[in-house]
Amino acid sequence: MEHMPHSEAPRIVVDARALHNSGIGRYLREVLAALLDDLRFREVVLLGDPDDLGAFVAGRGAPVPVRIEEHRGAFYTPRAQLSWQRLRRQGRIGADIAFFPHYDAPLLGLPARSVVAIQDLTHFCVPDAFPAWKRAGAGMLFDQVVRSATCVITSSESTRADLIKRIPASAAKVEIIPLGVGESFRACRPGECASCASNRALRPYLLCVGNRKPHKNLRAAVEVLARLLPEWPGLRLVLAGARFEEHDEVDARAAALGVDHAVVARSAVSDDELRCLYSNAEALLFPSLYEGFGLPPLEAMACGTPVVASNRASIPEVVAEAGALLDPSDSDAMAAAVQRIRDDGAWRAMLVERGLARAKGLRWADTARQTIDLLLATARSTK
Repeated sequence: MEHMPHSEAPRIVVDARALHNSGIGRYLREVLAALLDDLRFREVVLLGDPDDLGAFVAGRGAPVPVRIEEHRGAFYTPRAQLSWQRLRRQGRIGADIAFFPHYDAPLLGLPARSVVAIQDLTHFCVPDAFPAWKRAGAGMLFDQVVRSATCVITSSESTRADLIKRIPASAAKVEIIPLGVGESFRACRPGECASCASNRALRPYLLCVGNRKPHKNLRAAVEVLARLLPEWPGLRLVLAGARFEEHDEVDARAAALGVDHAVVARSAVSDDELRCLYSNAEALLFPSLYEGFGLPPLEAMACGTPVVASNRASIPEVVAEAGALLDPSDSDAMAAAVQRIRDDGAWRAMLVERGLARAKGLRWADTARQTIDLLLATARSTK
């Protein structure tokens, strides 16, 4: 890696409040891990919870100096905006480039050179998932931040198209950098993980990974289970992801279909547990109605697990020819695909082989490298 003179190296500020979130958090952690090792930067200023960020930085031996500033406030709230303004007034923000891994960036005082990652447009593409007042607030913030940012990152062509449709003038500033999968996601050998025995005892099971928000369409997974159980006694459906009680119709649907006894909830799992769940599953079911990228199919493929997924939004870009892509409203078709995976060993082996090859082509190391190169280029821009 070519190092620029220290006096010319930029200082970067990163909004790191999402460090422990699910999808955005994983993206942020992977980019930060590479950023802290990149000597092309003079200093990294991290904004967020000092304890969380301190623990993340501690023991890494990162060569780039790190400064942590307290930045409080939940996403899309006035408190977060006020926290940013407080940091500005105190002179704690000064940097050559700012990076926001989400569009909850400042309405006022966005740095002159800034890169904003748009993970998805769920607020606008799935309006039923949010109340009108929340969509309106998100829309105001989204539009202003996208127009003000120097550069915008999306992880898929689908999300880029959604963004340009909403804000046509943004086309020239949008870059696509796909997400990835880490080396830790690979087939789990029996007995390798502490959770192996309990997960193997669940078999046979289908796996869904994702929170229980309406657009994840987990009702369809329950319907697939109901169609398969009569011919496949003992089959279970494992749901790994956070519950949102105000949206959760999954349990009610399972009870109505008489399959609630076969649904297993895992609300919080570590990466090791998740890898083990993927590795022991008959297949990953991913019937989502909308995704900005969709990490679970990629992680499942890296673990050698066949994927039956939705054919909507960005998901075909991620899965490509390596899985069964189907209409997420057609539970019969999804059930038939799972049944074929069970009965047709050659087809299953082909999906596994294609999935492994697909996963090798999408790695977090590449995501981080491309993102950091873009940050450096933006820092040197003359906007």
